[in-house]
Amino acid sequence: MSLQDTSKFMSLILRHKPETIGISLDEHGWANVDELIAGIAKTHEFNREILEEIVRTDNKQRYSFNEDKTLIRANQGHSIPVDVELEETEPPKYLYHGTGEKYRESIDAIGLIPKSRLYVHLSPDIDTATKVGKRHGVPVVYRVWSGKMHKDGYKFYKSVNGVWLTKEVPTKFIKRDSFEVGEILEVALKVKEILSEGAAGDSKDKERNAHLILDLEKKYTWEVLQQALFRLLADDTLPLDYCHQIAYVFWYAYLESEKRHDNGKNTFKFKKKSIVGLLYYRLKDYEPAHEAIYNVACDLFDYDFDQDFDPLKNEKIKKTLIKYGIDLRPL
Repeated sequence: MSLQDTSKFMSLILRHKPETIGISLDEHGWANVDELIAGIAKTHEFNREILEEIVRTDNKQRYSFNEDKTLIRANQGHSIPVDVELEETEPPKYLYHGTGEKYRESIDAIGLIPKSRLYVHLSPDIDTATKVGKRHGVPVVYRVWSGKMHKDGYKFYKSVNGVWLTKEVPTKFIKRDSFEVGEILEVALKVKEILSEGAAGDSKDKERNAHLILDLEKKYTWEVLQQALFRLLADDTLPLDYCHQIAYVFWYAYLESEKRHDNGKNTFKFKKKSIVGLLYYRLKDYEPAHEAIYNVACDLFDYDFDQDFDPLKNEKIKKTLIKYGIDLRPL
């Protein structure tokens, strides 16, 4: 058995099934090292040197010894009720959860739950969460508003290996941060088809097209539709009238989200800086769309119209636009 396979077997014992080798964990998850070695050695080559090498080289730092190395435990990830003496800690503003695409529909519907584990596991950054997600297939990363959760009374703990833990994350505190590119391009194509087939001659036409586009959210989720609209707005070859109609999509999405909020349903999560920055970038010189831009901006940011409104002067918005391939530096 390879060192990696032995580590996985040890993880099974220390997190889930100590009875597999006839040992037990105490209330804090500790196992007697000599008993662990003897139990594993009955079926696999195993000794203290192998054990210490696994603990030392584990890239996720899954295990910890006590001071005299007579006891060992898994740092987190248990499905059996143990208290690993985690200290409650105030989390950063955002944390991240990496998972597989196959779990996306469930998470979008009910949020993050621990399932067989005692806690939901969260990562401190997107890169770490992406690596976690890849273990489950096509990775999907969710951003968690951990700061807001903490203010609302949710408790967070930080394991010794840097993993953040909490009991649950409701849907209102999560937003998908990674998307399958093919899905986004597919939705962008459908949006262009709607815009090209239904010429918008007046406000009623624009309203009709906006609702047809917004209906794509039911199949693809709002997050994917929003990213598809961003891709279209970042395309300098897209006709300005199409961009104008996309402004209406965001406005009607805002109205729909307000309606859902009033009815106690899940609302849309808007990437405000991206929306306002991209609309202004594409439509600032297209006078027919000015009213739509200002309506969307004022609604999203909840402020009154300002004649000097220019989001491209905002450094955070400029950095956001660069992510979509838009270079605002002067030639």
